[in-house]
Amino acid sequence: MRSWLFTLLLFCFSYQISDALEVDSLSLDYLKAKDEALSIIKEQADSVVFEQQVAHFLLVSERFDDVKQAALYIQMAKKYLKRGAVIDSLLNESEAKLRNSKCDRGLGEALFYVGVRAMQAEKVDVMHDAFQEAASSFRQANYLLGELFAYSRLANFYARSDNFELAERFNNQVLALIEDTDDTNLQEMVYLNVANFYMEQVQLDDAIKYYNLLEESIAASGNKKRLKPLYNNLGTLYYHKREWEKAKEYLTKSIAIKRDQKDSLGLFGSYQNLFRISLKTKHKTDATYYFEQLSDLDSKIDLPAEHRNAFNFNKVEYRILNDKPEQAIRDFYHFSSVKDSLYNAVFSDKLIALEETFEIEKRDQEIVVLQKEDALQKAKVRNLQISIILVIIFIVVLLINGFYMKRQWQQLIKADELLQLKQDEVLTVNKRLEASNQSKDRILSVIGHDLRGPLGGLKELVELYMELPELEPDDITNLLKNARASSTSAYYLLENLLTWANSQREGIRFNPILMPIVPIVQKVINILDQSINNRHIKFVVAIDSSLSLRIDIQMFRAVIRNLVSNAIKHSPDGGQITVSARSNELSTVFTVQDQGQGIVSDEVNHIFDKKEAYYIGSDMSAKGSGLGLILCKEFVERHGGAIWVSPDKEQGAEICFSMPTQPVVSVDKKQLKKELQEQ
Repeated sequence: MRSWLFTLLLFCFSYQISDALEVDSLSLDYLKAKDEALSIIKEQADSVVFEQQVAHFLLVSERFDDVKQAALYIQMAKKYLKRGAVIDSLLNESEAKLRNSKCDRGLGEALFYVGVRAMQAEKVDVMHDAFQEAASSFRQANYLLGELFAYSRLANFYARSDNFELAERFNNQVLALIEDTDDTNLQEMVYLNVANFYMEQVQLDDAIKYYNLLEESIAASGNKKRLKPLYNNLGTLYYHKREWEKAKEYLTKSIAIKRDQKDSLGLFGSYQNLFRISLKTKHKTDATYYFEQLSDLDSKIDLPAEHRNAFNFNKVEYRILNDKPEQAIRDFYHFSSVKDSLYNAVFSDKLIALEETFEIEKRDQEIVVLQKEDALQKAKVRNLQISIILVIIFIVVLLINGFYMKRQWQQLIKADELLQLKQDEVLTVNKRLEASNQSKDRILSVIGHDLRGPLGGLKELVELYMELPELEPDDITNLLKNARASSTSAYYLLENLLTWANSQREGIRFNPILMPIVPIVQKVINILDQSINNRHIKFVVAIDSSLSLRIDIQMFRAVIRNLVSNAIKHSPDGGQITVSARSNELSTVFTVQDQGQGIVSDEVNHIFDKKEAYYIGSDMSAKGSGLGLILCKEFVERHGGAIWVSPDKEQGAEICFSMPTQPVVSVDKKQLKKELQEQ
């Protein structure tokens, strides 16, 4: 028992190892193919036209397998990412090949760049799904960095789109991924990215939390490349929190790094923040030092306009701090001259305050009198304003009341219209049901009458045969012919009934195939000639033997059978029935013509109406339920054709129907033989 259990565990363990090795093997194959693709792309000079490069790469990739082709397409897309439809096509092709190859690592990269393209085209749904699936594929391939990049792209996109909820959600997924990793560089990158996100959302405490985690990680790893943004951003955050000492500490640290990197513009920004802190805390010595540093940098580098304007405004506060009102006013006028009218309006109160602070003369008695008059005038204006407000409130109440009354009236009108519409729908449905019931009752009564005729005749023939057993051979032959005609008539009536019932519930399958027409027509006529032609009627088939159409054999056979049997009923003894066809580029028109007395003129326009059954009168009193003609109309229309009665015939009926003409192609002889045998 123990040995059996050990064998089972060993098998499961071996299966897991082999599966993992297969996954790793696929990833290694893709990475190897990726390196080869990079080498191929580097060999192609950048001066070559893009279209020629694509043609060259596609030609080279013809000898590659799917994974190598996909790797080459992805690297081409990465290099020419903004080339539009061509790149989209390459990425879609590589995605399909890597799905078929089940290479998760490559599929993740393909989907990643599909997401980048969708982001450029602002197709948010496509981008979202592509990055999500890319992360899933990277997870299957145990490629943590790819998964992080996919989620980080989503987080950054939604942060820029002001969808902070989704941005925070994907940032949290990124944070969860790095919890179990020992890659400190990866952790520091994520901490910096998440902290910057919270800083942009002015969530200062959350931003400080992740900046502190980044600082602790850098202290342990010694990786100093992210210290400059770390110190600068922490200094800015503490400045906004008005924690001046911590702000000065981190800004001073950032200055040391920026000075080593000769980042003059960064130095100016840090000194600017420290200058503001010294002005806020009123430290003249520090303010003077930072003022001198900023002035020196201002003279040496070409500052952006917003940096210089901010420095000019800080000069005003610096002059006030040093009790130099005239220079403060002069600096403020200089600042205002380079700002737009909106910015001037913001600081106009500050200019007035500066001028009033250093004004020597006091207000005289005239100002006091003017103030009293102004107070009286304001009181009058206030009373007038109150009156106007009361009138406005009254008007607003009236308008709101009128609005709600109008809306209720409109709702009542809409409800009445809807009720009337529903009533009309109910009346229409009732009329349709009534017409349907009348039609069914009519058809059932007619079918009962027609079915009783041939079955009654068959019954009488059998009884006659039983009562007169000693009949002559000719009499027996005539009895059998009449019995066959009666049974055949009943059979075709039942077949039409079943076919009509199936057509009403859409149970007949339409299956058109290319078939020659003459054999089908000839076989139907032969069967009818043998079964119900007891009047020596002749048949003429005037159809080109090479005519082939795409038809449903069963439906076409039913159309010919019903039209020919109808013609037999109304033809005189020794008459002739002609079945002909004429074709053009669009359709083929079939004609079934008899030599009877024709169709009653009043019934020509309604003979194919499926709501009623009609009779075709003649001196032979031939009748029918009309069901066969209804089926003919439905089956012809299923083929895209039409059926009609020629109204100009003085003698005999001429019923025509059309079928679309299809181009003749080769016919499978075995299939043709099988279809003809099944008829």
